[in-house]
Amino acid sequence: MKKILILNFLSTMCFAQDEVINKTEEVSKILAQDVYEPNYFGMILGLFLVVGLIYITGFLYQKLTKASIVNNDLYLNKAQIISTTSIGQGRNLHVVKIGDKACLIGSTQNNITFLKDVELQNKDDSEGVENGKNG
Repeated sequence: MKKILILNFLSTMCFAQDEVINKTEEVSKILAQDVYEPNYFGMILGLFLVVGLIYITGFLYQKLTKASIVNNDLYLNKAQIISTTSIGQGRNLHVVKIGDKACLIGSTQNNITFLKDVELQNKDDSEGVENGKNG
């Protein structure tokens, strides 16, 4: 019984080894054929497709955010700097008009400070406020 088991084991080992050798020969034949050739047209087309999708996504994002801001009735781009006066290096005073209100703010390189509300009158009188004169 032991002899049969040993012979059976050795025969399966031999067949397995032959099978492995045959498989490696088949793989080496396939690799030797040099079947792979890169498709340059497909790669360039894919590159243009990805770049185009990036631009289209940016365009759509810009349009959608602009539309949502308009629908919310925010005062975006309604702020105007009426006057700016330098009071030192990196220090300025600004008269800013937002909607129908105006305010005086001070700005430095690190800080912006609200100083007071300013009343703007007619266009002729607002020039006096711009130049620092109280009409």
